[in-house]
Amino acid sequence: MNKLLEKLKIEIPIIQAGMAGGITSPELVAAVSNAGALGTIGAGYMSPTSLKKSIHTVKELTSKPFAVNLFAVNLEVFSTDINEMQKLLNTYRKELGIEMGKKQVKVKDYLQEKIYLIIKEKVPIVSTAFGVLSSILIDRLKKNNITLIGMATNLEEALLLQDAGYDLIVAQGFEAGGHRGTFNTVKYPRGCEISLHVLVQSLIKNISLPIIAAGGIYAREQIAGLLKQGASGVQLGTRFLVAEEAGTNDSYRRAILKADYGDTVITNAFSGRPARALRNEFIDEMEESGIPILPFPIQNELTKDIRAAGSDFAISEVQSLWAGQGAGGITKEETAREIINSLHQENAAKKVDV
Repeated sequence: MNKLLEKLKIEIPIIQAGMAGGITSPELVAAVSNAGALGTIGAGYMSPTSLKKSIHTVKELTSKPFAVNLFAVNLEVFSTDINEMQKLLNTYRKELGIEMGKKQVKVKDYLQEKIYLIIKEKVPIVSTAFGVLSSILIDRLKKNNITLIGMATNLEEALLLQDAGYDLIVAQGFEAGGHRGTFNTVKYPRGCEISLHVLVQSLIKNISLPIIAAGGIYAREQIAGLLKQGASGVQLGTRFLVAEEAGTNDSYRRAILKADYGDTVITNAFSGRPARALRNEFIDEMEESGIPILPFPIQNELTKDIRAAGSDFAISEVQSLWAGQGAGGITKEETAREIINSLHQENAAKKVDV
């Protein structure tokens, strides 16, 4: 029996990535889980109140296991050293007809509260990005029989996750869309740049835990190859952006469906952390401005209103269009079940013991 399926209590070795920012609607998460894979609530930026509401809605829609994805780092920050960036961002706000930016920024961190809520609501699986949870939080989750999945972009990170007591490791290749889980972005300013197949092989040889492959995956042939290579399962994000149940806005969906394979770039313009997105005017203009990008999550908080306005007004050129390198292979909207069936159909009979 595949250890991944047994550990997660799912039927199909596919995980829907926990994409933060409203993409992972309860309807998407439940639909993925109901199809036999693992749905994930992207709770990185959520307040405990929003997370509680999402968990309750998912539970109303499915009795199957699902996960919650969290950032392992403390997001608490306050800064007034933002004038230069705000002046530039105000030019976008003026064009969009929205309120000018404030002179200070404050971000609240709710990690402790969300862990407490997850335990109280008996969510069976937690995945984390950007680092390793503290030993106190890991012990608390373990005592409540919660399975832990950690994101790693190199062997060093995977070993830290394994030593800390995580149960499963996601090998997140350079091809992945959005923010990869790279722990140290000072050492790796573009995120760790190891391709998926090389990373998977490295982790399989050196890690005793089941390895889940992620990054640029959009077709069943890729999944078959990764399972043959020794991965226990796969995690996909971009393919689910155009699921009918996803919270993706229409202009974002259109951008994904029009994208070619070479249209993504690594940028920190939107959030202050390296992330893979479809190139647009905002990225180009921010890079050409010469103004230093502020660190995560300050930059992310500053651009939030602009990105939201871009979504509301269907202006894709100012949105963070996170997407993996496989975006060019995605050509139509489907239900979550149709996506999973298309990815799993020819692999259903191929049980891989790992």
